[in-house]
Amino acid sequence: MTQPGRRSPVAVTARAYDSVVYTTWGRGEDGSTWDAAVELANQVAAGRDLPVFQTSVLLDAGEVLHADLPADGWRFEGADVTYAAPHAVAIGGPLMFGIVAAAGAAARRRARREAEALAAPQWRPLGPLRILATDRRLLVWHQDAWASVWYNAIRELRPDLEVGRLDMTFENDPPYCLAGPWVPYLTVILTTLLARDRGVRAVDDSLRVPVKG
Repeated sequence: MTQPGRRSPVAVTARAYDSVVYTTWGRGEDGSTWDAAVELANQVAAGRDLPVFQTSVLLDAGEVLHADLPADGWRFEGADVTYAAPHAVAIGGPLMFGIVAAAGAAARRRARREAEALAAPQWRPLGPLRILATDRRLLVWHQDAWASVWYNAIRELRPDLEVGRLDMTFENDPPYCLAGPWVPYLTVILTTLLARDRGVRAVDDSLRVPVKG
């Protein structure tokens, strides 16, 4: 899996949530998943509720499911990396010993730099994910376990509509990146729920989309 590409975003400056929906999702593109996202955005802008589905996954009391969809995931975080320092054995006189020692020191520095680069925070692939979008959180199935991404912890959304990508930043956790054909549909749900919970202005100020030109 390749690292997700980056694009320069600009803030959406709509004055009402229906304006946010239109500005963000009112662009034509082929594909049933895109059409589903546009249709859902139009329904929300018209004042309709998000769809509700049944699920075999046990949710909290009163919690409802709005979508069950796939996406590829990444997380921007560091990693624990160990490396074996190279050793060289010098055979010969003092001159040969000095040459080997200098070469060994250079090799150790190079190995250390490579290990530090691998350990530095970067987008690390999580692989294919199953995501349940409820009215309170994203339930993410990863490595044979469910993990909760609570909406009240989200501090910024950065959707890239052209590539079906959504970046989420949090208050105390590393950022998430989700990508795939169903990500626009998921972003409609997220912006709808965040706007209802925190207000249209808060979503308007935080939502970012890339533009051409």
